[in-house]
Amino acid sequence: MHSDDLSIQLTDIYEHFYQFLPSNKKIIEFQRTNRIVDFLVDETYLLRVSSRKLDELERLQRVQSVRRVPKIYNHGEIVIDGENYHYLILDYIQGAELNSCIQSLTNEQNFDFGKDIADFLVSLHSIKDSKYDIGHYIPTIPRYEHSWREGHLEYLEYLEVELSKLELSLASRNTIDVAIDYIKKHISCLDHMRGPMLLHNDLHPKNIIIHNGKLSGVIDWECSQFGEPDFELTHLFHWSIYPTVEGNNLDNLLTSVFDHFIKRFNVPEIGKRLTIYQIEHEMNQLIWNGSRQEQERIMRINKWLSGQIEDMIIRWSNLRQ
Repeated sequence: MHSDDLSIQLTDIYEHFYQFLPSNKKIIEFQRTNRIVDFLVDETYLLRVSSRKLDELERLQRVQSVRRVPKIYNHGEIVIDGENYHYLILDYIQGAELNSCIQSLTNEQNFDFGKDIADFLVSLHSIKDSKYDIGHYIPTIPRYEHSWREGHLEYLEYLEVELSKLELSLASRNTIDVAIDYIKKHISCLDHMRGPMLLHNDLHPKNIIIHNGKLSGVIDWECSQFGEPDFELTHLFHWSIYPTVEGNNLDNLLTSVFDHFIKRFNVPEIGKRLTIYQIEHEMNQLIWNGSRQEQERIMRINKWLSGQIEDMIIRWSNLRQ
């Protein structure tokens, strides 16, 4: 069966999955993509069904000790009408995406919520490993045995090679050259290491769920990998500076997250480090999306190179004094 042929329906759930469910009252189809179908059970559990292996299972299993993470109740494979399906039963995290309600949060709620996120990250980052995963979303260099700095130099080599294959304007090429020079010039800022820690690696306002003004949970763990803890801030920074919904100002929340985070992980030259991560991210997106995102990604690279992040950090430091 191909991923775009996923045809499982609610009647199949009642017939084949009922025995596996933690409760047996109300089941509705919650959301469907060409890869998975989610069914909501009693507004308490999610039954996720796919014709493909659910890679998130392994990633969720390693964070089961962390609060505010969906807990797994059952998983396995089942054959329906001769077709093989993979399923996963887990908690349904109640609440709304941060992205949809950020405008309704008060400054005090933003501060408290930012502290909750920072506390959550500290708990998550207590899960450690001996090797790094280098890259955004999907590790370009998985299970890397050497230093964080060396890993990012190898990542840069990959980005350079792939970018050279794209048809870009001369102005874009010049910007990329400046960005590569920036990374090489400041690569020593990545010498500071606390060792590989588990990261969500896609922490942004659509994956952060709040309920009654409190952090309810963090969802979508498919991209989790091991890295340095400050790498976790990458997505929060670019979603805050470039929100997908106009008016969704995350500045107060990001200020609180950063303030509480930096008190726990005192990372030297963090502004330069975050700038490197952002430039790498834009280059990676340019490789994945090609010329149709050239203007957007090059504009952002120029903004990162202009000191956007370090200016924000200085401004926040002045506010705290």
